[in-house]
Amino acid sequence: MVLGGERGDGIHETQRMEHWDTFDPRSRYTYEAICTSEVMCNPQPGRGMAYMTVFQDRNRGWLKGEQSYRLRVPKDVPASLFWSSVCYDNRTRSLIDTDQQKATVGKKTEGHRVNEDGSVDVLFGPESPGSDWENNWIKTIPGRGWFTYVRLYGVEQPFFDKTWQLPLIEPVNFKNLTR
Repeated sequence: MVLGGERGDGIHETQRMEHWDTFDPRSRYTYEAICTSEVMCNPQPGRGMAYMTVFQDRNRGWLKGEQSYRLRVPKDVPASLFWSSVCYDNRTRSLIDTDQQKATVGKKTEGHRVNEDGSVDVLFGPESPGSDWENNWIKTIPGRGWFTYVRLYGVEQPFFDKTWQLPLIEPVNFKNLTR
């Protein structure tokens, strides 16, 4: 546990624990996971990564675990290494934890379904969209909010000049899904 764990009970009030300070773990986390790389802080075409986060659907409603949604990722994602959509739990800020044990869909997802136009539908919802769509689906938890980070690694020029844009997440009825 980088920022807490068994001895992290005092972390809410101070950095001082009984026998140690949390300054070092917090610094290490910042170094390892936040703006330590030039290409993370200042991505350039062909180098670095881009993260986009979504907390609301296109109707400005908060993303809810009891609702079903679709994120239609347009074809030709400008990521030379890979792209993915990763689902997080609002309360824990950790990967969503369901019996599905899956929190991401993306370029490297085995067997994911690609639409006829080259786009990919990433589906979120509490119930399966059906066997044809299982590999594109991330299970959510009714009564719990969630959010997603869409990550592009090896981000390319169309992201920077906005000729490729990610649409907003939309509420859907899985029974009406088409390619």
